[in-house]
Amino acid sequence: MKPPASNPDPAPDGRVPQHFVGTWSLDSQYVVLQPHTVVIRRVSPGQSAVTLVADVQGSGHCEYTAKLSSVADGGKRINVGTGVVDRARSGSLCQDTEPSSFTVAGSGIQHDVGPAHGSGYRYNRG
Repeated sequence: MKPPASNPDPAPDGRVPQHFVGTWSLDSQYVVLQPHTVVIRRVSPGQSAVTLVADVQGSGHCEYTAKLSSVADGGKRINVGTGVVDRARSGSLCQDTEPSSFTVAGSGIQHDVGPAHGSGYRYNRG
């Protein structure tokens, strides 16, 4: 019989940890090109984990779905693949997004979309 782990992995099955699950809103009204709403589901790698919703002047309404690639940093980060445009729910000018990650940031989450975007974008529950 093994002793219990002192710091068990919050997602030993590789699924999205519960603290990421739910609806998140962009923290700043001044960021106009990033999704204003993120919905994260508790799924396994390879399944659709994240829906990103953006209303961008010029492109119109865009919705993207990204599949879970992996859970990292002891459950404090989820890595997702390319955000694929949901053509049925999006304007014709919307383009797929780069792979990205979400990390725990206090009571919210941080969306890191690559070095060209600085330190990423903060989202709060709601």
